[in-house]
Parts: sequence; structure tokens; C-alpha cells
Amino acid sequence: MKWFWRVREARTVIILLAEIAFFTWYLWPEAGRSHPFLNGANGLLILKYSSVYGIAAVGAAMVIISGGVDLSPGAVIALAGVVAGKLFVESGYALATSLAAGIGVGVLAGVVTAALVVLVGLPPFIATLGMMGVARGAAFIITEGRFFDVSGALPPGWRPLGLPIAWLAPSVMIALGLLFQVLMNAFQWGRAVYAVGGNETAALYSGIPVAAMKTSVYVLAGTLAAIAGVVLLVVQGQGKADLATGYELDIIASAVVGGASLSGGRGSVMGAVLGTLIFGVLRNALPQIPGATFYDRLIVGLVVIVIVVMDQLMARQGK
Repeated sequence: MKWFWRVREARTVIILLAEIAFFTWYLWPEAGRSHPFLNGANGLLILKYSSVYGIAAVGAAMVIISGGVDLSPGAVIALAGVVAGKLFVESGYALATSLAAGIGVGVLAGVVTAALVVLVGLPPFIATLGMMGVARGAAFIITEGRFFDVSGALPPGWRPLGLPIAWLAPSVMIALGLLFQVLMNAFQWGRAVYAVGGNETAALYSGIPVAAMKTSVYVLAGTLAAIAGVVLLVVQGQGKADLATGYELDIIASAVVGGASLSGGRGSVMGAVLGTLIFGVLRNALPQIPGATFYDRLIVGLVVIVIVVMDQLMARQGK
């Protein structure tokens, strides 16, 4: 049992299963009616839209583990989608080239953020808050209040990577989550990121290149946010400047609920992915409860507090 409580992902899975069980019971339909929550189509809908958060949450979790914070993923998601959409729809570039350019926007945003944090010495909160404003503003300047209709320019029956469009985001999220889970736990780079977040001074005196580690996580976070942006562009079929508004707090909350400590040095990439599913289930089920829609943000905030407190208590119990 002590081993079980130490496995952070297992605790998050238990919370997710308990949440699913509660809404399955609460929303149980009258005899003869199909279940509005527990059905395959609704499950795929939850996966499809949670995965956009999940891809960006992978990067946010690594930043938090390193001792930083990133407030810009929502704006970077929007900017990446807008750039890719403009190039594909208006400039006539190939789809692959347009999507690559969108991802390049995220790489550039990560590089600039890393330079502000590592070279200039700005607190991560201020640096990423500034990047959030710059990216969102750039997206509005590019669109000039319009949107780019990507779905109308795609060939009929188009299947990215051979997958139905509905399965694109979940597949990308799972693949990236597993990749970075391995990198963070089985490679020296990942262990160095944990060390920097746990005690930056000790890591420096141990010979770990702290500046390089911080730079790498911010660049990766920007890149992953941009990947989430181009995936959202393809899934939703539109590039708009106001997409992903408010995603920042949900992405950070997903990472924290998944076990990432805001003090750094502790967390899990797959835990962040599971955290996005917890919020995805919550946001899908609440509108199906009469009157609960108005309490959406309140309930989400309370859930964050309760889950993090429970996690802390269970972590102490497992020691």
C-alpha cells in the first residue's frame, strides 16, 4: 500500500475513476433512455477536447517541475493556429508547411521566454505573462478580427496520419505524454530538470547546467503549446485569435492536480495528462446537470483545492 500511495499517477487514476462513477450514477437516465454521459460518443468528445489541454499540459508540467511557471500556452495555442491557418488558407502554402510554421511560432515563443528568464533574469511569472500578451496581440493583428476556415480547404475525407480527425488529438496527446514521461524518468536530462526544481543552488554546485535545463523546458513548453494549437486548428477547422482563451489556468491546474508541485522538483508528465481528463469529464458532465453550468468556475476551483489537499494528505500517508 505504501508503494501504491507513492505512485502519483495511480492516485490520479483513482480520482478520475471516482469522478466518472459519480457522474454515471448522478446522471443515470430513466428506464428506456440512453445514458447522456456514459456512452462512446461522449467519451470520444471528452477525449478530443481534453487532449488539446493535455498536449500543452505536458509542457506546463515540465516547467513547473523545473521550478518555473508558464502563463502563455493559451495565447501560443491561438497564435500557432492563426499563423498556420493564414499560410494555408490565404497564402496557398501546403498544409504540412503551414503546420510546421505554426509549430515554429511556439519554438520562437519558448526561446524568447527562456531568454527573458535565463539571460535577463525576469521572474517566470512576469516573463510568461508578457509573452501571453504579445502572442495574443499578435494573433489579433494577423487576423484583423477575421477567422481562417481551414475545414473548407481540406480535401473531403482527409485523415491526418491515417486517423479519423476525432482521434488525432487523443493520439498525439498519448504519444507525447508517454515520450516525455520516459524522458523525464529514464534519462539524465529529466533527472536534471527535477534536480533544478528541487534545489537550484545544489543542482548548480553538482555540475548541472541550470541555464540550459531552464531553457530546454521553456522551449519545449512553447513547442508543445504550438503543437496543441495546430491540432486544435485541424480538429476545429478554424484559426481564430480568441481560441484557447482562459486555457492557461486550466492547463496549470491540470498539471497541479496531476501531482506537479508549484514549489518545483516534484511532478509527473502522465499525471498532468490524467489531470486534463479529470477537468474534461467535469466540464462535460456539469452542463448536463440543471443549473450547474452557472457554477462551472466555482466548482472547478473547489475541485482543484480539494484534489491537491487530498494528494498532499495521501503523500504524507505513504511516507
